Amino acid sequence: MKKHERERERERDRSLPRNVIIVGGSLSGLMHGIMLHRLGNTVRIFEQSLTHTPASHMAGVCLGLDVQHFLKRFDLIPERPLGIQSVQLQSLDENGQANPFLPVNRIMSSWDALYFRLRANFDMRSSEYVPHPPELDSLAGEGAESARARARYEVGKQVTGVEQLKTGQIAVRYKDHEDGGKEAQALADLVLGADGPNSIVRKSLLEPGQADRKYTGYVAWRGVVSEEQVSEETREVFGANITYSILKEGVGHVIVYYIPGKGGSIEPGKRLLNFCWYTNVTGSPLDSTMTDIDGTRHHTKLPAGQARPEVWEAQKAKASTLFASPYLDIIENIKLPFVHLITDYCSPRASFAGGKVLLVGDALTLLRPHTASSTSQAAYHALLTEELVTGRLTREEWEYKVTTVAYLQWRRSAWFGEYFQRPLYRSIGSGILFWAAAALAKMRSWMGWLPPQEV
Repeated sequence: MKKHERERERERDRSLPRNVIIVGGSLSGLMHGIMLHRLGNTVRIFEQSLTHTPASHMAGVCLGLDVQHFLKRFDLIPERPLGIQSVQLQSLDENGQANPFLPVNRIMSSWDALYFRLRANFDMRSSEYVPHPPELDSLAGEGAESARARARYEVGKQVTGVEQLKTGQIAVRYKDHEDGGKEAQALADLVLGADGPNSIVRKSLLEPGQADRKYTGYVAWRGVVSEEQVSEETREVFGANITYSILKEGVGHVIVYYIPGKGGSIEPGKRLLNFCWYTNVTGSPLDSTMTDIDGTRHHTKLPAGQARPEVWEAQKAKASTLFASPYLDIIENIKLPFVHLITDYCSPRASFAGGKVLLVGDALTLLRPHTASSTSQAAYHALLTEELVTGRLTREEWEYKVTTVAYLQWRRSAWFGEYFQRPLYRSIGSGILFWAAAALAKMRSWMGWLPPQEV
């Protein structure tokens, strides 16, 4: 290695942030925590919930190429299957006849399976998904205890704000609910806002209205069913496919696919069918849908088991007039449906305080779920942030790439959503906005401002 190259390497080593606080302990926070820990940083993840084992909701996630790339580099348990391979996108007609649409290779998993896999890789948290986590990677000359001490997942930490001090460090203010809600402060060299759609980090740094979450006019009814609960014919129809159907105008669309079952099992007979029905709803019907069995009106998500029986029965009655029999077989077996509003936003900025505070994952941009890109976005941000903290990207280059790609993906997810949920004439405008953004990004790649593969 030449002298100037050695000096540049030493400068990169000195520039690495040593103390990192990640606000939010979900998928994006864990991916960034794993990556930064492997680089030698001390990482504290602040999670506001009070449990290390969040309640299971078994929502399906797609492990796209960025997620697979991330896991190939950082996963210490590659022998455990990632999920279920899907090989085809198909639709069902009114008679339940499958119509192949597009060959597509995707790995379908669940939020739970990926979360506990990442926990095992970050702080060796054991679970039914990973009963015996491997030892964490240690730095040269570092003991196992020291490596574990650098990876801390702290529950009950409700962050209330961040600010840069005169010393250059970032102060993170929080309420410690494991200590009776006591107000406290922690210092860090780098802070990542990975605290999701309602990010307090984003809200504390942007002007009001710059990246507010907005309701798109439709909700998702979701549920999971063990494949043993449905008929053999239903299992064969869905098979190794992602299956969708666009329903009558104004009613929405439905999608079904297999995800791992208990403990991440992908063994036939132990898997789950993941069901999601997007339906347009506003006004008083929305209030009724989002009001739980105790009369409490929820704002963005109605948890499993909280839907009022009469509301779910009315939804099932509507389904009986719309769906082919394979879908109905699943719907009739959903015992604990849950609902969430489809909302979105796109932040105009990702970097603050001279690059010492970053927004990542859903805290930066909330994509609609139709493109199955949210988890991939988290992995993409983690890989790109690695380039930033190791000096391969400047702060300006990192932010340009992150915000450009986020805006493009956001526009695409909105277009897909409008196409599936609205009359064609109403979705055209959203399509035009996406293609205009795509054309601009393509032009930037031609001019060398953005790598072609990111467009």
